[in-house]
Amino acid sequence: MPGAPPPGRRGGGGLVIALVGAGLVLVLVVAAVFVFLVQGGDGGGDGGDGGGEQLRVGKIAGGAEATPLADGGLTMARPGVTSPVVDIYEDFACPPCGAFDRRHDPMLKQLAVEGRAKVVFHPMLIFGEGTQPAHDNSLRAAAALRCVTDGAHWLSYQDALYAHQPENENATGYLTQDLLSYAEPLGLTSDEFTSCVKNQRHAASVKTVSQGYISSGIQGTPSVRVNGRTLGQSDTESPDALRRAVEAAA
Repeated sequence: MPGAPPPGRRGGGGLVIALVGAGLVLVLVVAAVFVFLVQGGDGGGDGGDGGGEQLRVGKIAGGAEATPLADGGLTMARPGVTSPVVDIYEDFACPPCGAFDRRHDPMLKQLAVEGRAKVVFHPMLIFGEGTQPAHDNSLRAAAALRCVTDGAHWLSYQDALYAHQPENENATGYLTQDLLSYAEPLGLTSDEFTSCVKNQRHAASVKTVSQGYISSGIQGTPSVRVNGRTLGQSDTESPDALRRAVEAAA
């Protein structure tokens, strides 16, 4: 990737499935995982950032492509691979999503590079407005990520967001200046990107898209669907279990 490589993962943590409007949590012990590096595609000379610029496909090490989507998500797959589809619904202010990312993200990227799956990330806002500061933390982070229009840079910035995730739902984080500082080592420094982040240009769209996911049945994060089927806890308790669930759907 042009500029500094994606940040390293923080080790340890727990996987908690947060339910909307409820205080129920389910904790699973997880372990640390290794970092998977990506390569930038054609950055167009501006680091692949912006707000209203055309979305660009990024190249991942190994031959897969990272394609930003108009709704703020991103598809990761080798050209021509359309199934099985692995949909990941995530909220950057949700501690279990950080734990899920550290545990499963390298394996998911490996599946994409191997041509064994089409992985789709869906950043969303799962917290209601009354749940502060988690709601605002999540909204700022997801809106900032949508300011990144190059796929490879998108993945690197997602890594940076998880690397700097607030310690818990009660901790304030992802302040505007912080979001800009996380992007700097990745070369995301243009005036367009800075303005996009500062103005939370995509905040309203993040809310709309998130409500659509919730209406479709997503009630907690992280959630994983394979070919439209929501996986249970046993299928996501380890990278091997998740890989088996994906390969069984092929």
